[in-house]
Amino acid sequence: MQQVAKDLDFVIAGAQKCGTTALASFLDAHPGISMATPKECHLFDSPDYRPDWSREQINSRYLPHFEGSPASTLWGEATPAYLFYPDIAGQLARYQPELKLIVLLRDPVERAISHYRMEVTRGHERLPLPLALALEYCGRHGGPPRAPLNAHGRYCYRRRGQYAAQLERLYRVFPAEQILVLRQLDLLHAHQQTLRSVFSFLGVDPAVEVPESLVKPITRQSQGTPSGDFRLSRALLRTLLAGERRRLQRSWGISL
Repeated sequence: MQQVAKDLDFVIAGAQKCGTTALASFLDAHPGISMATPKECHLFDSPDYRPDWSREQINSRYLPHFEGSPASTLWGEATPAYLFYPDIAGQLARYQPELKLIVLLRDPVERAISHYRMEVTRGHERLPLPLALALEYCGRHGGPPRAPLNAHGRYCYRRRGQYAAQLERLYRVFPAEQILVLRQLDLLHAHQQTLRSVFSFLGVDPAVEVPESLVKPITRQSQGTPSGDFRLSRALLRTLLAGERRRLQRSWGISL
């Protein structure tokens, strides 16, 4: 029988290097949830995306990512870039006003260092982190924001950690009850309690237990101590992101 397209139920919208891969794996283990394959669809941040696509056109593009997924389950995907790009919150709301969004946050200084290490490992970044941060601050963009592997999205170590402005965009277009903000630390250290809150938020059985060992290496890896001496970089990042923790605490009671 031919599979029928349906609306996406939820999105893990970000943030990058904050545990979205681990969370997507945990959610996919719930019998009432189907996660996209691969977990990052990059539909709304694709250079081919058109803002005039209808809901049906968007659903038809999502359908191949859910091959074999029962329509009775909740369908979700996890693309961390959705939180970062300013126009995507509005596009998600236009597509599906009842969409639920999950956001994972991490200490923005540690997130930036993890991001930098990833780009170095991939061979994309050759500059020392302090210089890369200085160039980012001065405008290291290089090409259209939605171009594949563009500098705007790749070398944004500081900007991706400016969570408050990114959350404000979500709350402007979605009701607060459709947004769940989590801390990566809670996913690490209060595993089952955090998953129960996510399952309850999504409306599936919160009593389902997903073993922490399922993706423990993925989660722990993101918390590893970076190689090399990042003391100067941490000091610089703390200066650049000095007001971020205060804004998060003041606006949403989030402590990182």
